[in-house]
Amino acid sequence: MPPYAGSTLRGGFGHAFRKMVCTQGPIDCRDCVLKAACPYPYIFETAPFEGAQQLRTYGDVPRPFVIDPLDTRGEYRKGESFSFQLTLIGRAVDYLPYFLASFRELGEIGIGKGRGRFLVTQVLTDSGECIYDNETQMVHNRNNTLSFGEIRREAVSRPTDQLTVHLLNPTRITHKGQVTDKLPFHLFWRRLIGRISALAYFHCGESLDLDFTGLIAQAETVETVESSLRWKDWTRYSSRQNQKMQLGGLVGNVTYAGNLAAFLPFVALGVFLHVGKNATFGLGKYRVE
Repeated sequence: MPPYAGSTLRGGFGHAFRKMVCTQGPIDCRDCVLKAACPYPYIFETAPFEGAQQLRTYGDVPRPFVIDPLDTRGEYRKGESFSFQLTLIGRAVDYLPYFLASFRELGEIGIGKGRGRFLVTQVLTDSGECIYDNETQMVHNRNNTLSFGEIRREAVSRPTDQLTVHLLNPTRITHKGQVTDKLPFHLFWRRLIGRISALAYFHCGESLDLDFTGLIAQAETVETVESSLRWKDWTRYSSRQNQKMQLGGLVGNVTYAGNLAAFLPFVALGVFLHVGKNATFGLGKYRVE
């Protein structure tokens, strides 16, 4: 697989998912009479629902999942293992069995150069509880959900005057239509709260009650006191567009200082959701201190 396997896993998952649930053949989901009942377009080709008050002009909206490859070796021999993390958002939690079945199907289809096949051996929660074990073929119902309320309570206990963001995977933040190579706090905040707002509205049934204009103005007063950000190039092949795509982004550390109290709960939430473009396959991953 490529050194960064997030897009490979995401693309393979989508192919296996559609193969497993679709009964209508190779048609556009938007033209399908079963689109309202089928889980595939909701999970993988999410579009604004009828009557939506937000993002009405968007062709699609953020998908309700994040696939984060935890191993970047790129090459695996027979008998070796690899791991990745899967985060489901809002209503997508109810579709966990579809994700599990799709990744099992993907293992049969094969992935990467040469279509190497794999076996899903185990699915664990963050705390190590077993959701699925291949030896027993049992799926266990574990409540592994994490609410924004829990994240907020943890975040507000932290210092509120300084924050260091560690960008772990290439992070693509756009400004005025261009991917930026700098990251002032107000840009980070704009893209983060935009993603959170859309995910909350379309997948959690929640509209954020925030003073967006006032918070952006406040974010512009936050200063960058130290930065070691650098650009990291990364290329993926898109089978849908039949071409290679350059998806480089920022990695490294940036430290902000200012009145950060109002932002911290959302920054803490973004650790799970990622930030910027192509977050669905793991770009924009960060941690904070």
